[in-house]
Amino acid sequence: MAATIPPWLATMRQITGTRALDSGDNPVIMSWPQKIGELFPDTRDYCREYTHDSIAWCGLTVGYCMAVNGIKPVFGGDADSRFLWALAWRQFGTDAGGTPQPGDVLVFEWSGGGHHVTLYEETNGNSYVCRGGNQDHQVKLSNFPRSRCIAIRRPPAAAIAPTADSVHAPAQMQSRVIATVFGGASDPKTSAYDGHMIDDTELGVALPAHISDPRPNVSVSKDGKTVICKVVHIGPWDTDDAYWKTGARPQAESGVDSQGHRTNGAGIDLTPAAAKAIGLIDKGEVDWEFVNAPLTIPFIPFPFHRDSTSPDLVQQLLAQLEAAKMPTNPTTPPAGGQPDIATLIAEALKVFQTLGPGSQQQLPTGGTAATPDQLQQFIKVLGALTGDFGGPKGLGQVNGALGDTVGNLLDGKKSAIGIIGSVLTAVLHVVGPSLPAAVTTAIGGPLAPAILPIFLGLTAWGALGKFEKWMPPTTPPKQ
Repeated sequence: MAATIPPWLATMRQITGTRALDSGDNPVIMSWPQKIGELFPDTRDYCREYTHDSIAWCGLTVGYCMAVNGIKPVFGGDADSRFLWALAWRQFGTDAGGTPQPGDVLVFEWSGGGHHVTLYEETNGNSYVCRGGNQDHQVKLSNFPRSRCIAIRRPPAAAIAPTADSVHAPAQMQSRVIATVFGGASDPKTSAYDGHMIDDTELGVALPAHISDPRPNVSVSKDGKTVICKVVHIGPWDTDDAYWKTGARPQAESGVDSQGHRTNGAGIDLTPAAAKAIGLIDKGEVDWEFVNAPLTIPFIPFPFHRDSTSPDLVQQLLAQLEAAKMPTNPTTPPAGGQPDIATLIAEALKVFQTLGPGSQQQLPTGGTAATPDQLQQFIKVLGALTGDFGGPKGLGQVNGALGDTVGNLLDGKKSAIGIIGSVLTAVLHVVGPSLPAAVTTAIGGPLAPAILPIFLGLTAWGALGKFEKWMPPTTPPKQ
């Protein structure tokens, strides 16, 4: 029967991987003194003195693990006898003698006069294997010479009730975990959580154990790039390997999973969009942690590919609509005369909101989803505005009025520019609060009153030019 793990050691295992950042303070580490001060108010002023994680944090880490489990960290009458000072832990709890047990507090003294405090895990020859903070600037397992240990202290009983939310908090940073890519068109997968098809656009990860609701988001980093994702699936390889709770490495790294199947070593999977965001191609090492932060970029469904280099985005829109089993052949002008541009834009907005895979945007107040008939009419009008009907090849009076250079430059493109610009302006107005501030400031801010009329004007001018091409020419086109 396995020995019971002391709860403060379990907490230390949970936060294994937390590390000081190369630049700036790690907010996770900086939250620990605040938590200690909340649980033990008489330490609050002292905790406020910890202002940067460049200050040694081994004593802080042990103090946090004790505090969230109801045990007050060592807190004497002066700074030298309080928990941020490693040597102060010689006075903590009771003397455990010369044989430590898992979870005992060990204090080490180095030849240069420095000290370190950590938690005991096991003995390995002439070394104590200990888990603690600020060990190579992170929470990790390290071997320390037994000869340098000057105190073995056993923690006292809890003085207050443990805080369950902290005790069961998931690990903060998992370092150098092998990641692979899953889902999307090339690897169809349905979520083990809600059954949705995992597509190429969502920012998501899979972890090899079930995460209880509400599932936290996950921050994944590689080579200085970070993306924040949802937990959307269980895997890779295992379904019950919560390695982040124990401080262990992923089971798959051993080369086999829990069922004995050979693995590629991956301990996390990323959706195609998440992998692309951090520059991961197929497989590589990442750092990840659970966070309370929102997703990096809320998904806004567009029927065309936003990274495309095609010069005609409207034609991409038509192709996407046709792929959605709503074909059209815009070879004749729409019935009923000149189209209503405002209606066209409204229908376009409905399409953008209802056709994108995984769409979570809602229609404007009072709006309804576009019906197949409405979409067909929209497609016909859009196709008419962007199609080539074999009319005169020179510049008509509408485009000719712009001059040869500008007229030829915009010939056949004004409608596309106007429609796309109008729709994008409307879409950004609807979903603006979820977009980066720079975007909403530029489009939804003081420029909006000027931009939208320009786009509408281009749309109307383009429509007029198309009608000129449909009508029999009364004067020769400008050559």
